[in-house]
Amino acid sequence: MAWRIITKPDMNMRRTLHTYFVAFAACAIWVLSGIAAPPPAHNMVANSGFETHSTGGAAQGWHYDPRVYSIVSESPHAGSFCLRYENWDAKRYRLCTRAIKLEPGRMYELSAWVRTESIRGAESGAGLCIEWNSADGHWLGGSYPTGVRGTQRAWTRVRGITGVIPENAAKFSVSCYVRKGMTGIAWWDDVAVRPYYPPMIQAIVTDRYRNVTAGGPLRVDVGLALETYRLPTAKWNVTLAALRADGTCIEQISTHPGSLTQAHFELDSSPWKAGTYQLRCHVESVGGEYRADAKCRLRRVARMPRWKTRIDTHGRVILDGKPFFPLGMYWGGVQQKELDIYARSPFNCIMPYRNIDRAALDRAEKAGIKVIYSVKNYYAGMSWSPSSVKNRADEHRVIAETVKRLKDHPAIMAWYINDELPLTMLESLTAHRDWLEQLDPSRPTWVVLYQVDQVRGYIPTFDVIGTDPYPVPDRPIDMPLQWTRKTRSAVFGHRSVWMVPQVFNWASYKKHAAEKAKCRAPTLQEMRCMAWQCIAGGGNGLVFYSWFDLWRMDKTDPFQQRWKDVTKMAGEIKQWTPILLSIDPAPKFGRVEVPDTVGWRLFAKDGATYLLAVNASQEPATARWKSPIVLHDARQLLESKQPAGMRPDSDAPSPGSSNVQLEGQTIRLRLAPLAVAFVRLKP
Repeated sequence: MAWRIITKPDMNMRRTLHTYFVAFAACAIWVLSGIAAPPPAHNMVANSGFETHSTGGAAQGWHYDPRVYSIVSESPHAGSFCLRYENWDAKRYRLCTRAIKLEPGRMYELSAWVRTESIRGAESGAGLCIEWNSADGHWLGGSYPTGVRGTQRAWTRVRGITGVIPENAAKFSVSCYVRKGMTGIAWWDDVAVRPYYPPMIQAIVTDRYRNVTAGGPLRVDVGLALETYRLPTAKWNVTLAALRADGTCIEQISTHPGSLTQAHFELDSSPWKAGTYQLRCHVESVGGEYRADAKCRLRRVARMPRWKTRIDTHGRVILDGKPFFPLGMYWGGVQQKELDIYARSPFNCIMPYRNIDRAALDRAEKAGIKVIYSVKNYYAGMSWSPSSVKNRADEHRVIAETVKRLKDHPAIMAWYINDELPLTMLESLTAHRDWLEQLDPSRPTWVVLYQVDQVRGYIPTFDVIGTDPYPVPDRPIDMPLQWTRKTRSAVFGHRSVWMVPQVFNWASYKKHAAEKAKCRAPTLQEMRCMAWQCIAGGGNGLVFYSWFDLWRMDKTDPFQQRWKDVTKMAGEIKQWTPILLSIDPAPKFGRVEVPDTVGWRLFAKDGATYLLAVNASQEPATARWKSPIVLHDARQLLESKQPAGMRPDSDAPSPGSSNVQLEGQTIRLRLAPLAVAFVRLKP
């Protein structure tokens, strides 16, 4: 998990985006070079320097509370004026806002120059944000870079990058503000919102873990970001070349991309000798106005290395040589009395936020619990980073000390290296991934993002990816399904996906009784549905958020009852992991009629086909598939029991239930709201 604003900037969260300047530059695995300049980007914000005033001295076009905001001439960043904020009432929360016009389908960079005096009360500080709403004013999303805290008398640039603006967004605004609950004085100047042109080549991804092949067919997918250039696919050429270490080209393929977001190539690495190779991609518009180059390293080996943990071509975790389905939770520290409770549950791993010592790892190993070890805090400039970490060299030193001290411990299965840090930190995030591979080649790196629409841009920074949808109580319950689908699609299905579903109550993070009253914990049925949504969407592991929140809410939401529900849900998943981990080839089902809110996935084992279907909706749903063969036997393995006396063919399934019918080659499944069905099918 990590922390972020998920609805409005007044949500008092402890982690949001952090602001860094980044050039998309060389790194060990990933290089961008030779990018032609994008079209000029103009500022979308009128009166961005607060220079134009209406009668009475207010900044024209900006809307704000004059008790908090004013236009002053106190040492502006540029021009003659700037915006000033002063507020000493922590309960008073005001924004200075103006409407802007943005275009759905694009990304934008937002920035402002900020200075502060005695800004206290939270981690985020004085910053700015962009928000977008539907035509009827319903909030759809936003971008909230971390601001400036404390006293910073020099003008500091705050900067962020939005995700892709959704097609249903119709109203937009930019705001200067100080986060809720904070007090002090702040100034803003030269606010800017400009179209952002991401790198044309976002990633080169192969279907081999860490780009290591022992021969055979090699699938290569290139992530492209060409939409903003407003040229059709026929106006772009994409070339992929395979080069030896001496630069000799051994194979080259050119094509028009299949879409503006992806190009696909097939190579055969069998004839290649063992050694290091480069895959180099060149993208160029017809006429040469825009072009970009990228490359990644590929290793051809005679036999695969012996990794402690690796990811196979099916996205499965192979731990100590055996398939493993991560089923875990986020922890704080590791106490023996808590570990004793956890070890009796269906869970098999933990992700502790704290830097636990060898004794804690020993306790976990003895309990049969694997650990995803966190080194996520070692980024210079972060408020939570140790004071000893002041620069990139310090980051590397502290991480190297940690890994060298602990990498021999059998309890560690992976390294956790990024907890929702922004894409503006790409260079630093990529360096950390590269360091971990060098320091401990035998374990993968895992990152978790809420930036689900930007996952493709993060590909150089991880081996395993997760996103963390938390919809209960006020967001669509199909959020886990949609986020898992997006995450898996962003990595072309070539990276393992360990999702982070919700089991916690948002009230755990609210300060005021009125805010707490609006929150609730997810029900057993909701937790069950959300977990299976992640699996149906293509997830290869689940690490729930969070163990410590269950304890934190104990007085109002007793731990014992919540834990009973959580373990019941997890036990259900554990029961079927042999099927979830099976790589027997499943037949291809045709999609006849399946609503978008029904997630489904096929598995096969020991001659039987298994259909997992989840209704991620509060309404009943009917789905139909066509099998390549006639089926005669369908047995439901996973569902709530129907009430006594209810007919199996009833058109009104009970809550959480489903029923299945076979009609020759067609499977029809009727699902109640939030129902999960796991159906074994045989000819």
